Amino acid sequence: MTKIEDIDINNITEEEFVEKAIAAIGEIKKNDNKTLAKDSFIKIFKYTGDFAKLRSKEIKQKAQEERCVHFNADSKKIS
Repeated sequence: MTKIEDIDINNITEEEFVEKAIAAIGEIKKNDNKTLAKDSFIKIFKYTGDFAKLRSKEIKQKAQEERCVHFNADSKKIS
């Protein structure tokens, strides 16, 4: 079974996440027909999903801040 290390996406930059994901993925292995090996595919797929969560979290926060500026409100009270 493939062992996948979780990367905490709280209080981390995109660059730091990418560095940790690359280290966690390790060497990319391919099959004889030049497709990704199961373990490599699973790890890449997992960290791609986690990266998407990280990006959407930042995008949501920026959108909330822009709404608050527009409506003259405090983002901490609205969230």
